[in-house]
Amino acid sequence: MIKIDKDLITKIARGTEFLGSGGGGHTYISEFMALQLLSEKKTSYLIEIEKVPNNALVLSVAFMGSPLIFKEKIPNGIEAINVLKMLENYFGEKTYAIAPAEGGGLNSLTPIVAGLNANIPVVDADGMGRAFPELQMTTFHLHDISITPMAISDEKGNTIFIDSIDNYYGEWFARGITILMGGYSWISLYAMTGKELKRAAIRGTITKSASIGEVLISNMSNEIRMREICKITGGSLLGEGKISNITRTKYKKFYGGKIEITGKEKIKIIFQNEYLLAENDARRVAVPDIITLLNKETLKPISTEEIKYGEDVYILTIPSDKKWKTKKGLEIVGPEAFNLEGIQL
Repeated sequence: MIKIDKDLITKIARGTEFLGSGGGGHTYISEFMALQLLSEKKTSYLIEIEKVPNNALVLSVAFMGSPLIFKEKIPNGIEAINVLKMLENYFGEKTYAIAPAEGGGLNSLTPIVAGLNANIPVVDADGMGRAFPELQMTTFHLHDISITPMAISDEKGNTIFIDSIDNYYGEWFARGITILMGGYSWISLYAMTGKELKRAAIRGTITKSASIGEVLISNMSNEIRMREICKITGGSLLGEGKISNITRTKYKKFYGGKIEITGKEKIKIIFQNEYLLAENDARRVAVPDIITLLNKETLKPISTEEIKYGEDVYILTIPSDKKWKTKKGLEIVGPEAFNLEGIQL
C-alpha cells in the first residue's frame, strides 16, 4: 500500500502520457485536480490487486470525451462523487476500491482524483495497459464483465444511469450522452468483484507509469533515459528523424491521418486518436502494441493533436500486455478492429 502524495502524482502524470500511444489526453487538468485535493488534506492509497478481497465491490471511474474540451470546460470536482454514489446506491454497497479503466493519458489520474475525493483506494492495475478510444476496448470486456450499470455526470451535476443489453450499446449510449453534456463527462462503469478484477485486469500499470515518470524527470542524458524506459517497458527504438509530411482525415467517427518521418530511412505511421500502425523497411508494428512519438530534445511524448511538420522525433514501440495477443483480444483492439487489416503504407 502506497500513500498517494505529490511526488507520486507528478511521476504518474509524466509517465502515463508515454503509454497513451499519442492518445488519452494530457494530464494537466487531472494532475492539477489531484494536487489541489492533496492540498486540502484529502487522502487515498495505491493498493496491490491482491489486497482487494474477492467479494469486494470495485468500480472504474473515467473521463469520457474530448481532452481538448476538458481544458476549456473545467470540471468542478463533484462529478466523480456523483457517479460513484449513483452506483453505490444501485448496489447498496460501498466501493472498496477504484480500478482505472485506461492506463495511458489523463485517465490514469482521474481514478486518483475520485479516490482522493471519496477517500477510496485506487488499484495498481487497469483495463487497457495503454489508451484506446472506446469503452469496450478493455480487458474487462475481454473477460465478459458488463460495462453497465453505468453512471454519467457532467460538471453541472446532471447524472444519468445506463443499463444496456451489451457493452457495445453501453459505449454507444455513453458517447451520445457525453456529446449532449457538452463534449465530455465523468463516468463510473465496469462494476466487478475483487475476484473478477484479479482475473481481468492488467497489473501494475500505475506503478509502471510512475517508474517511467521518474526516469523522464531525472537529470540523466537522453540516451540513458531512453535505455531505462526500454528496460521498464520492454520497448525498442523503431527509428528517428524529422516529420516530413502530415495528412489528416476522418475515419468514420474518429479523426486521424498519416505521417511520414524522414531520417536514415523513411517511417510511415497511421493514427486515429492514437498511433496505430508504424512501418519502416525492416519492421511493421501495429495496435495493440504501443507506438510513441517523442520529441528528440525533451523526450516529451507527442500526442496525435500536436504533430508538427519539421519536428525531430524518436519512434519508440512498446509491446502490449499478453491479454491483447489472444485471438479474442485482437478481435477487440487489433488492426482489424480499426480497419487496418491488409492496409498498405
